[in-house]
Parts: sequence; C-alpha cells; structure tokens
Amino acid sequence: MHQQKSGLRFSLYGAWMDNPSMSPSRATALIIFIILPLLFSILAAKAEGGFPLTIIDDFGRSVTISAPPKRIVSTAPSNTEILFALGLGDNVVGVTRYCDYPPIVLEKVKNKQITVIGGYADPSLEGVVSLSPDLVLAATNVQSTFVSTIQNRGIVVISLNPKNTNDVVHDLALVGTACGRASAADKIINDLQRRLSYVSDRTSKASGRPQVYYELWYDPLMSFGSNTVVDELIAKAGGDNIFHDSQTMYPIVNSEMVIQKNPDVIIVPQGYVGGITKADFEKRAGWNTIKAVKEGRIYTIDENLLIRMGPRISSGLESLASVIHPELFTGKIYYNASIAVTSNSTVFALIYDDARKLLNFTVIGRNGTTASVRVEIPQRLIRGRPMALVDGIEKAISISTSQDRFIVEFTTSLSTRNIVVGGSETIPEFREAFIVALILPLFAVFAILKFRINRTRASTIESICAMCLS
Repeated sequence: MHQQKSGLRFSLYGAWMDNPSMSPSRATALIIFIILPLLFSILAAKAEGGFPLTIIDDFGRSVTISAPPKRIVSTAPSNTEILFALGLGDNVVGVTRYCDYPPIVLEKVKNKQITVIGGYADPSLEGVVSLSPDLVLAATNVQSTFVSTIQNRGIVVISLNPKNTNDVVHDLALVGTACGRASAADKIINDLQRRLSYVSDRTSKASGRPQVYYELWYDPLMSFGSNTVVDELIAKAGGDNIFHDSQTMYPIVNSEMVIQKNPDVIIVPQGYVGGITKADFEKRAGWNTIKAVKEGRIYTIDENLLIRMGPRISSGLESLASVIHPELFTGKIYYNASIAVTSNSTVFALIYDDARKLLNFTVIGRNGTTASVRVEIPQRLIRGRPMALVDGIEKAISISTSQDRFIVEFTTSLSTRNIVVGGSETIPEFREAFIVALILPLFAVFAILKFRINRTRASTIESICAMCLS
C-alpha cells in the first residue's frame, strides 16, 4: 500500500515537473481532476472512519468494532429496514422470516443472496454462526439470551431496544456510526425529524383531540396502553388513546369498556381478520351506539409503519394523522405565509429547503386514485424555470404567474408520491451540494497558484499530494 501511495505521489509530482512552465489553467485542471477527487474521498473516509471504535448499545453493553462490518445478520424486521435505509443492503447476509421490507429483501432471499436464520423470537444460533458475520444486529429484550450466547461465540453483536421515536433517532445514529455510515444516518434522521415535527406542529393547532381506539386484536379484544410507541404516535397525530391510562402496555379490554369510552375514531391493522368493515363493528352488541361506528370513522393502517421501530416510523405518524385529523392535511395548506399547496389528497412533510430553493412534500391517497396538486410559490424562491419531480422523475406541469408568484399545477396517480418543486437551476437536488463542496477547495487551489516560482510551486503541490496520501 505504501508503494502504491508513493507511486501515485511521484506521478503527480512528475506531471508537474515534466513541464515546469505549465500554465495556471492547466495546473488548475490537474488539481481539480486528480487531486481534489482524491482529497474528497480521503476526507469522506476519515469522516466515516474512526475505527476501531467502541459504542454503548441499548442493553448498556460496551461493544468494540474493529472495522466497518462487511457481513451483517439482522434478527428483526426493524433492524433490516435500518440497514437497507443506510445503504448496507449488500452487506446483509442473514435476516428473519419476517423481514420483508424493502421489497428487495425478499428478492435477495429468493435468489439466495440472503439466508433466513429463523424467526424474531427464535433465531437459529447455528444458522447465524454458519454465516460468519462480523456483526449481528439484535433487537429488544426478547433476544437477550440469544445476545449473550452469540457474544460468547466471539461474534460482535449490537442490541437495539427502542421504546419511542427519540430512541429510533438514537438507534439510527448508533447503527450508522457502528457501520461507517454516519453521514447517511444523519440524512435519514434529519428527514425523519422534519416529518415528525411537521405533523406535530399542525396537530398542535387542532381545535380538538378525537378519542381513538386502536384494536390490536379481536379475540380477546386488545389495545395499546401507555409507554408504547403507538400511544405516543396517536398523541403526536393529535388524538387521545382511550386506553392511555392502562397499567399495562397491551391491555385486554372488553366491549363494555370501549362502548363506555365512545371513541371518535377506530383504527385496525391492515388485513386485520381478512379485512374489516363498518358492518362488522355494527354486528357487535351495543357498538352501533359508538360515535366512530355511527359516523363510519373506521380506518385500516399498515401496522408495520407503527410498530417497526425504524426509518418508516414517520410514515406511520402521517398515516395516523391523516385519519385522525384529515381536515389539517387536505385542501389548501400553507407552509408559511408565502408558500401554499392545494390538493384533493393528503399532503405531508411540507418542507422548504432555503439553501437549495426546493419545496419537498408527500401526497398520499388510495391506490388507483389521482391527486390534483397546485403549488403557489414566490418567484424569488425559484431558480430558473419551475420544475416538479414526482418520485424523482420530471412531471409535465402547467405554469402560470400571478403578480410575483408562480402557480404550478399537475396531476399524479397515487398511493404515495414524493414531490419536489424547484427551478431548473436547482434540480436535480444534488447539484448545489456538489458546487458548495467544490467552492472551498478551489479557494485553496487559487491561493496555491499565486506561487509562481516553479520550484516553489512544485514543492507546494508535492506537499499537498503527500498530505492527501498520508
């Protein structure tokens, strides 16, 4: 490796010395296209490095990691979602039979690129060991015995045990650091926190707080109590969980209790009992007197968005908020006094990025339906001609102006679509980030070029190369 560094160093030095009268423009090109990319890659590696490192996991265990893990086994669906969100999908060699998101996980399992190591409560010890992992990512107290056993086998294991959204943020940062993906984790965390805050800010202004009954199971009837993430998310979505005061996390309840509490909203998991309707609740003795049943406010939600403690928890909150307070997320919604989005579908995560002059938001609706979207934004907040990206693809739009404002209109199919509205000079989103990353190094380059004496100039460049390659 040392010889490789030396060879590259002197090849750069030689390129300079072969033509000591090289013009400043050619010298600039040499530095920009050879030295700067090398410098960026080294700085990036150092920023994500720091190995070996020691972290404290959610069990309070001190875990030392010698190098970024290359072979990772996940023993919980939430862990698998975290790893793939961090861009570590190619490093995952083992998952549980319940790990099904993102969809590519199932493809990799089918193609034998990933091995199923058992269930969440009963992962196979020998199955994990046979994969020769350099990291096992475990989860919750259910796996505490497994964690001790796998650790005694000399395998590095990190245990996650998140109880709320703050813990999810902590664990995303923890896994990102442990796997050398701290920057990716920061990006995910920032997006998650902005989405959570957006919903909380809007629901905090609601005129009332609907009473919510979440039916976890039907025989016997079960719900969520306090100290559960579902209880927390219902509160952030602007509702009150009718069993918040329960002394247990998953209380067994009865019909009389639900009827007495008279919820405004009833929520059941998607696919629950093969799909459940208002008529099913009306058949229950006395339930036709409940406000939610009388008004038809019975909704299904993908429960994985709520109970998998990973990066999709913000989508879970948005799903809850859309049924508890639909009036706050449809129609004309103001980001601030100057930016407004009007839609016939639910609008979430409305965020304007002032640095890049981009408006980001999500529209949600039923599969097969169409969303009509209208964005009103001051012309000063757009660079170039207005553009809209839907799931990263440019969309045909109608553009008009009113005084000093752009009015951008378009339609898109649903269910969920991520939308970016900006100008032709700022889309794609990464363009400005690249330019900003280049500006400061260029200042250094031009400072170097002030040294016009050939020998001094060559020595300066060699010093830069040595610094980069050391």
